[in-house]
Amino acid sequence: MLRASLPLLSNLLSNCHALSPLRFAWIGGFGHAGSVFDELLKFPSGRVSLCGFSPAYPGEDMASFVAHPWVEGTQASSYASSADLLEAAAPDVLIVSTRPDRIAPVALAGLKAGCHLILEKPIALDMPSLEQLHQAAQKRNRKIMAMLSMRAIPVFVKAREALQAGKIGVPVLVNTRKSYQWGNRPAWFNDRKLYGGTWPWIGIHNLDIAHFLTGCRALSVSALHGNACHPDMPDCEDVACAVFSLEGGVKMTASIDLCNPATAPTWGDDWCRVVGSKGVMEASAATGKLTLLNAVGLSEMSVPSDSPEPIFTKFIDALTANPGDCDSTAFHLTAAALAARESADSGRPVEIDPARWEGPVTHI
Repeated sequence: MLRASLPLLSNLLSNCHALSPLRFAWIGGFGHAGSVFDELLKFPSGRVSLCGFSPAYPGEDMASFVAHPWVEGTQASSYASSADLLEAAAPDVLIVSTRPDRIAPVALAGLKAGCHLILEKPIALDMPSLEQLHQAAQKRNRKIMAMLSMRAIPVFVKAREALQAGKIGVPVLVNTRKSYQWGNRPAWFNDRKLYGGTWPWIGIHNLDIAHFLTGCRALSVSALHGNACHPDMPDCEDVACAVFSLEGGVKMTASIDLCNPATAPTWGDDWCRVVGSKGVMEASAATGKLTLLNAVGLSEMSVPSDSPEPIFTKFIDALTANPGDCDSTAFHLTAAALAARESADSGRPVEIDPARWEGPVTHI
């Protein structure tokens, strides 16, 4: 009788856990955590809670995140350090949004504390740190998602739908462009040890949108980068470009710059073009235009930008439905961005092995 009741007891415990609110904490004061908070703000009462926050390093400015409506509406505790937070608050999910050099160490501590992770990108600045994170995530069956928000932009979501519907056939070539205004860059952007370089900070978006659209991962890269327009911060590359070979024989180009004029209508100029076996497609986030040219002719669609895809919500939903298995996407994209930086530094092509991050994987 007792043995027969064990599955029922297990199901009851699982259901009770699913009904309990997921306890969130966040660490850091820089990056795109506000986009995560925007989605958490929309969750039903009792589904998620904020149990605490802390800086990632002494003196980090937390003001912009503390002022977010999701945070203001809670009674979350402020902790002096990430170690104090993890020990006292015991969160289920840790959001890490800070200076790039602090992401991997804080994330690793979060994994050791049993947290699922939503991380600012890049999730690591070197391959040994990336390997450490991967091993820890696999060992503890924790999920990791990077804040790669281009896949939330409606025009790129529509472009993916068109590709999956076969509107231009099989993709054979992808051109990507990522252009930002320079703005008011923190001083640490001029220190490679802290910033990590423009390839892992920005170029990872180019890789992500190509992967999001085609499903193909990078296999090799030949890259360039340099500082052309901001000699006062020579360690921060403001121009970069590369040619990637992707799975399935797909070719990809990436163009990156921090030179979008301050008079531009948008902060960023994000664009991609996909050449397929039966047509061509272009998508622009700045204009919200999706253009298709195939055997049917030329068509253009204006995609409203006010309803971004809820990418973090999907990740959070997956935590309840299937808490185990680490998604490899953040790892192979980070590895490819680091390979591009290595290629640009060395002047040589670099091979990339996306299969090294495979294992029990749940793609989100």
